[in-house]
Amino acid sequence: MAYLLETRNITKRFGGLTAVDHVSMGVDAGEVVALLGDNGAGKSTLIKMISGVYQPDEGEIYLSGEKINIQSPIEALANGIETLYQDLALAENLNVYSNIFLGREKTKKVLGFIDVLDHDYMFNESQ
Repeated sequence: MAYLLETRNITKRFGGLTAVDHVSMGVDAGEVVALLGDNGAGKSTLIKMISGVYQPDEGEIYLSGEKINIQSPIEALANGIETLYQDLALAENLNVYSNIFLGREKTKKVLGFIDVLDHDYMFNESQ
C-alpha cells in the first residue's frame, strides 16, 4: 500500500549550496513525524518543498501513490497539505485557531446577510 505522502530523492539547491540532498521519506495516514537536525540541516527547506513554497530541483513528491507537482502553498492546501510554522511566525495576540486560519478565516451568515467569523468551525477544525 502506498504512503499517504512520500518524497523520493528530493533535492533543493540554492546556487552552490545543496540544502536538501536526495531525501526519501514516507508518511502513513494518521502518522505523526518529527524532523530533527542541526540548524542548516534542511528541515525547513524540505517542509517548504512539500508545502509548495519551493519547488524541488530533483526528485518527486507523491500523494496517495500519485506523483504531484506542487507549485504553490494554495495548490498544496487544495491537496490537503498545510504547514503550521513555529511560534516565531505567530500573531501573539491571537489564539491558536485564529493563527491557524490567519488570512483565510471562515465566516458564517448572521441574520441571513451579515458575515461574522465562525469561531466554532475554526476551533473544531483546529482540534
